[in-house]
Amino acid sequence: MTKRRFSDVGRMIHDFLDRHEAQPHATNLLAYVDEEAFSSVEARDRFLQALKAAEATGGLRIKQTRDKADIAHVRLAEPTALYAHVGRRPARSDVDARLATIRARPGLSAQMIALLEQIAESWTRGVGCFGLAPHDVTGLADALELVQALAVRMNEGDAGLIDYRSFSRSAGTDSKALERLTPIVARLFAYLHPDHAPEGSLSPKHWLTGLGIVRMPQPLLLSGSLILGDQSLPRLSYYGIPPEQADSVALTGPVAYVLTIENYVSFVRHVREINANLDALIIYTGGFPSHAHLQQIVRLAAAADAPLFHWGDMDGGGIRIFRHLEKALTDHGLRLHPHLMDSATLTAQGVPRAMALRKADAPPVDSAIHPLWEALANCELMLEQESLAPHHPDLCTALGRSDPKR
Repeated sequence: MTKRRFSDVGRMIHDFLDRHEAQPHATNLLAYVDEEAFSSVEARDRFLQALKAAEATGGLRIKQTRDKADIAHVRLAEPTALYAHVGRRPARSDVDARLATIRARPGLSAQMIALLEQIAESWTRGVGCFGLAPHDVTGLADALELVQALAVRMNEGDAGLIDYRSFSRSAGTDSKALERLTPIVARLFAYLHPDHAPEGSLSPKHWLTGLGIVRMPQPLLLSGSLILGDQSLPRLSYYGIPPEQADSVALTGPVAYVLTIENYVSFVRHVREINANLDALIIYTGGFPSHAHLQQIVRLAAAADAPLFHWGDMDGGGIRIFRHLEKALTDHGLRLHPHLMDSATLTAQGVPRAMALRKADAPPVDSAIHPLWEALANCELMLEQESLAPHHPDLCTALGRSDPKR
């Protein structure tokens, strides 16, 4: 290890204190004299005088060489004395002062108190915590306001869609706070509300989408023979329905199958090239479906009572989206099947994968997407669904319900 050498006592003391704050339990912090850095005998004498003055406070201990001719090393003895000697406030005192306003909030839970203590300990050592840089009290305060607003929203149940900026303002922060702090908010929420923490397989963005918080609520895009309330819809390739009016959409009659599609280009191609006669119900998920869109997918799929499929990318993200849909549909007795998401297609047309799979994304063995997961895990390939031409699903492989009545 390189020895830390100094020809300025002030710099030596601050270095000692920096290291003490980074390693508060270290007991053998040493520094050395940089003899070659002195420009004159007088400069060395001034250094020694200042060093002995610091030693006199009890903050340092000077160790002489055996022959007493030189200084072997200098050891940190009592940090408190050095803080006073150079007029420096201890980092912990500084951090505590910065956190005082947050700690003064009424009714802090034990979990919140523990959180603030963990942050204080990290910031004292000059280390970030929960993604927050040391001393970023403004970021912490905004993130905690957003966490509280999310907890309220979750307790309220089925809240409507809201965009990031409106949600941020409703939480009492600036309009861009959630966009800026999304990963930090997710981590803090998981710590403060472990029983409702985001699933490990969900990214913070997808977790918020599932709660109905999106960058801007998107229309529900779908294709089929539909009515809106009591109004017949003109015959179009597909329709875009405002989220707040999606409950009014209904099927005009039986459908051949239901297909949800992850990506927009593939959705448009399928409805134009395969569903031109509108005999099936095709729904665009918009990538990871929002809570509001997921509700409509489940409602319409249940009403259709037809073979049910999902078509998405063959990669970790595609697995997560399939599982998100599958779990929601299974809860309503509906069985979801993959469409154009199989190992043979992956092997034949896949391209090298840049990102490794996350173990947290692994589906259970009884999931319909588990065979694709195994194929992905055993190779380094992936395939975006836009690489494939749309095809009619194989209806022989699926029934509409996991416990079908017919």
